[in-house]
Amino acid sequence: MNINTNPNIADGDEKNSTVAEHITDLTLDQSKSESQELALLDPKFNEFWIELTSSFEDLLQALRKKRHDIDTDLKKQIEVAVQRCRNDTGVPAVEEIQERYEIEQSYEIIYEKYLNEIRAHITRYLSSLDEVLQRSPQRVKSQVAELLIDKGNLGKLEARGCEFIKAIAAQIPDQIISGKPSQLKSAFQMLSEFELSYREFLHYRIRPHLDGLTPNEPKTLQLTSPSAEQVFLNLKIAQIESVRKCEKSLKELLSEPNQLIFVIVEDFVDRAIRAADIKSEWQLFLQQIRMQLS
Repeated sequence: MNINTNPNIADGDEKNSTVAEHITDLTLDQSKSESQELALLDPKFNEFWIELTSSFEDLLQALRKKRHDIDTDLKKQIEVAVQRCRNDTGVPAVEEIQERYEIEQSYEIIYEKYLNEIRAHITRYLSSLDEVLQRSPQRVKSQVAELLIDKGNLGKLEARGCEFIKAIAAQIPDQIISGKPSQLKSAFQMLSEFELSYREFLHYRIRPHLDGLTPNEPKTLQLTSPSAEQVFLNLKIAQIESVRKCEKSLKELLSEPNQLIFVIVEDFVDRAIRAADIKSEWQLFLQQIRMQLS
């Protein structure tokens, strides 16, 4: 007959296991803490830090000097887009208007349809500015990337330019210093997500200048004596005036991309270089990533 003379053996094993796990956790935390302390004592880092901060300050000062300069690429593309609007107006010939009238039996109806079509015709040409607007953010991201690759010895990362910034943002942990959200990650995420687009940067600004091509707007010319000839004349006047106003508005915005670039990079430098404890974040992060890349 088997008699268990020590009924608390199982409980003892469980307690011993819990204690062992606790000791292991403490050992890992201590090891991690010691690793971080060693990283912060790296004598080469101070040299890197001086070069990095100096390079970023130089970049920021260069952008500060140019922040009121016009974006020459954007200026050229605006001129091209506006000229296309003038060469290809979308305004139908009188004969075409009359043919459409035979189908619709209403000059008012076809006039409203033509207004919408011509407005869409203009915005299609102006939306070609999207490509040139994207170049400035890409260019400055590439500048930051090359600076980091050069000063941070991060050339082993395959990504370059905008993709490099995105890759670094993804590599940075949510917390580098225990218990604190990473300011470094926040800085790189912000820079990585910075974009300029026609729809978000320009479209809403020039849209009011297209009201003359919008049915039932106060600025829209009315048909006083409905005929194919009057539809043609009103459309032609409205198209010319709308393009003129759009061109004027766009040319007033030529320095804004450089102003936005400066603001974004200054914000990045504030977060990634000037913030409290950011030096320690850089040092610990670079140690981690270099171990991964070695």
